[in-house]
Amino acid sequence: MKKIDKHAALTEQHNGMLAQIVKNSPVATFVIDTQHRVILWNRACEIITGVAASQIIGSTGAWQPFYPQERPVMADLIVEGRLNEMANYYAGKYRPSPTLQGTWEAEDFFPHFPDGGKWLTFTATELKDEKNRIIGAIETLRDVTVEKTAEAAWRDSQHLLHEIIDGSPVPMFVLNAQHQVTYWNRACEALNGTMAKEMIGTRLQWKAFYPNERPVLADLIVDGKTEEISKQYQNICRPSLLIENAWEATTYFPDFQSGPKWLYFTAAPLHSLDGQIVGAVETLQDVTAQKKYEQQLEYKANYDTLTGLANRNLLNNRLRQAIIQAQRGNLLLAVLFLDLDNFKQINDTLGHSAGDEVIQAFGQRISGAVRDVDTVARISGDEYVVLLHAPQSVGHITTVVRRLLDQVEAKLQIRGRELYIGCSVGIALYPKDGDNPESLMMNADAAMYRAKASDKGGFRYYSDDFNKGAILWMELKQQLHYALTSGQLELYYQPQYSVQTKRITGAEALLRWNHPSKGLLLPDVFIPIAEETGLIIPIGNWVVRTAITEAQQWQEVLGSALRLSVNISARQFRYKSLLELLDRVVDHTGFAPLNLELELTESLVMNNPDKVNALLKKIKSKGFSLAMDDFGTGYSSLAYLRRFPFDMVKIDQSFIADLGQNTEAEAIVRAMLTLGKALGLRMVAEGVETEAQWNFLRAEGCDEIQGFWFSRPLCASDFMELLKAQGQVKT
Repeated sequence: MKKIDKHAALTEQHNGMLAQIVKNSPVATFVIDTQHRVILWNRACEIITGVAASQIIGSTGAWQPFYPQERPVMADLIVEGRLNEMANYYAGKYRPSPTLQGTWEAEDFFPHFPDGGKWLTFTATELKDEKNRIIGAIETLRDVTVEKTAEAAWRDSQHLLHEIIDGSPVPMFVLNAQHQVTYWNRACEALNGTMAKEMIGTRLQWKAFYPNERPVLADLIVDGKTEEISKQYQNICRPSLLIENAWEATTYFPDFQSGPKWLYFTAAPLHSLDGQIVGAVETLQDVTAQKKYEQQLEYKANYDTLTGLANRNLLNNRLRQAIIQAQRGNLLLAVLFLDLDNFKQINDTLGHSAGDEVIQAFGQRISGAVRDVDTVARISGDEYVVLLHAPQSVGHITTVVRRLLDQVEAKLQIRGRELYIGCSVGIALYPKDGDNPESLMMNADAAMYRAKASDKGGFRYYSDDFNKGAILWMELKQQLHYALTSGQLELYYQPQYSVQTKRITGAEALLRWNHPSKGLLLPDVFIPIAEETGLIIPIGNWVVRTAITEAQQWQEVLGSALRLSVNISARQFRYKSLLELLDRVVDHTGFAPLNLELELTESLVMNNPDKVNALLKKIKSKGFSLAMDDFGTGYSSLAYLRRFPFDMVKIDQSFIADLGQNTEAEAIVRAMLTLGKALGLRMVAEGVETEAQWNFLRAEGCDEIQGFWFSRPLCASDFMELLKAQGQVKT
């Protein structure tokens, strides 16, 4: 009996402790029995609801502290097993507990609670006796108003932040630590034409800026790759002066959907509370208008508004840079100072607007006469300066100046009038005539005035030792027109000798200028002038007509045909009337086309092989013979010659000169002869001057030779005497 009393006492004590625990628990708790009567309403429950336990215990109104009208609380539904009705009362607000099986959780706002209402989370579960029978339900409450208020405030702040970013007139986007786009504002959409819906949540930010995948500046900031920033944005980026660890850059984006733009952009890291990088923000600024304005200012500062050529400022800058490069590389520089002759008369007679047209036209002509790497500047009125970068030699400079003068002096159509306007050119060379821009310009100007004073339309070097050739060129240029019409040009003939028959097989017509004061001038002195001035066409036509006429006379005396070789210049070959000229002369003289051999240089043939080949085939179809001259000095090969209808190849004298002295030259000539024979070509050696050369060529099977060893070039009458001496004239 005592034992039972002791057990009952312990049970009573235990139950009393449990009641105290529940009553004084900080967790608001109430309990109902199976008749829905409230049997427990602890102190925390009183505080949360504002309803005293004395008011609620024993009643079936557990709903009253929570709702204005009668309805079951969660504990009521659990007691009765009406879980299927849970959604009717807590739609979207309840769920099974993730921790306790058979327990349900919900959350709701109760506006009538003190302090403007409260957010409560509540959990209810059934209570069972030792026989697993439901004897009631327990429901706990937790005031989450502070958390909900904080959450709402956070959402409000996030919304406000989104509104600030989206409404900002500054285009910007934000990346998280995983390089995903979290913000892409409306200004950004307007700037590059890419919509936020295409970007948010993706890692495709590069697509808005670049045609191929590559990191944007914000990507590199997220990864902290400072060295990669300098590599990806070389020469266009720098650390921000305003924001720590931020970078800024300016560059051109040609592929925007909204059109090409210049952008200034800045990317800065975003940090968590512990200082870790959790993302990056990048802002963009369209500076296209600013860039265009800067370019306009730069253009005005460096270019002449009338001609578009460089002005004095840009010329000085480029000249300084060119001098530095020339000093480092030990290079030559040339400054050409050009002044139009009698330009004032055009302004006075035709007006300044016509004068402006002349200035523009001459600027274009000067630019067309030099390379892209050279600089053409207009420095005032009718004065121009050309900076020739690293010309090969003084001779090359002279050639450029000649070409320039020829282009400038061509007739000019201005307002229905034909104008012929020349210019005078002064030339100063670095380093001989100056080692700074000022001295070079001054000396080139002085040389120009000397040229204008002595002979308008000419050129002078500042250093007198270079002027001799220039003066000779100007003299010959003016006299060559007269030479053609006054009979000063004449032909000499270089005999071509058969190695096998030891007889003269033909002759090459060679042009000479019998100058009244300078004597007999060779072609290398005046042919370049003829090429530049265009006189090569009438002179070349004269050579063809004269040579055929004299060759026809020889045939009448010889009683047999003799082959005549005539050189055709590149310009003459391109002349559209060449075929008409050949037909006309042959018809007039009765000369057999087969006996007229046209010689073309290797460089001419290889300059445009397809076009040249078409014309060669037309010439060949008319019965004329063809020879490639100066073979070996260009870049063709004998094997390549199979494409062309040549009859003969002339080995350049530079190879022949070393025969008997240089085994390499002998090997080359031997190979030429062997391959030429294999291709069915007649092989002729030029410039044979020694018996050793003759013996080598004879031993290797060369067909013909020409050169001083056999005969120098002869005038027509002397050539006829040689034929007589050789016994080749009929008696």
